[in-house]
Amino acid sequence: MRFYPSKTIACLLLGLFFSHNISSQDLYETNENDSIYIPPIDKSFHAGVYVGTFWANHYTAYLYDGYGFDQNGQRNSFENSILYQQIVNVYGGAYGGNDLIAQLLNVDHKDWYFTEKDMPTNLRYSTSYLVGLNTRYQLHKKASISLNINGTKLSVNGKFTISSTSPNTGFSNPYQNATKINQFTIVGAEQRLNFQFGYQRILGNHEKLNFMIEGGMNLIFSKAQKNQAFLTSDLNNGQNNISFDLMSIYNQPPYNFYSAKYFIGVGIGAFGGIGLHLTINPRYAIQLVYSPSYDRISLGYNPKFSLQHGVGLRIYYNIS
Repeated sequence: MRFYPSKTIACLLLGLFFSHNISSQDLYETNENDSIYIPPIDKSFHAGVYVGTFWANHYTAYLYDGYGFDQNGQRNSFENSILYQQIVNVYGGAYGGNDLIAQLLNVDHKDWYFTEKDMPTNLRYSTSYLVGLNTRYQLHKKASISLNINGTKLSVNGKFTISSTSPNTGFSNPYQNATKINQFTIVGAEQRLNFQFGYQRILGNHEKLNFMIEGGMNLIFSKAQKNQAFLTSDLNNGQNNISFDLMSIYNQPPYNFYSAKYFIGVGIGAFGGIGLHLTINPRYAIQLVYSPSYDRISLGYNPKFSLQHGVGLRIYYNIS
């Protein structure tokens, strides 16, 4: 029997190679099983819509109270207020015209009066809708960076009064006049566009339903659009009703300067949120969120930070 050294060496080398490969594989599998499991990063982009209800802070509602601003940008006195000028001077006949206010109230020219106590008070924003486009970039299964754009149109409502007197036809004191408080409406309208940049976190490990929290910064674009007064009466079959636009004065010099300064502005703030996150399937998710915010609405003079509230529903679609 012949001995072939080269063939023997080759067989030994092959044997060592396969035995080393098997040992390395066993060691790798053992180490892998013993290691801590790290979930894969699942980055994706989600876009969707937001529909909700918004409760604005009432601080800036004073813009629609009928006082207005003077040429120096300061709040008017009562005698110089826009509402007083319109009611007493323009429609009340103080400039020599017809007293349309007396006709409206069905009294004589000297039998009605409008004082500072009759000016609007406690103006408030009505509950409004909030709709927008909401997006998030999912860093992994529980954390996302969000960018939201939401818009709303706010309405303001308030009351003012005009007092009138009429002869008392009673027999107890025929020389005493009866005073009647006539109540009328003043309204305003405002638009806001809110940009939010923040961080969102899912809390919990349930496959479908979990809690979520979020927070970030706000950038709010605001514009006052309308301010009107309505004087209506049931007397004379609804004839002689009066309405006028209090914003029209700010379209005229020199007040048009303050129209841009006080009635259009960009504010800042911070928002938070807490709610429920429902994963319907890999493509769709729904969030029900309560979102308070602490914002400075840059309208009027001396804007300040105030708390506002919103509740809404988001529907996300996984684009990528």
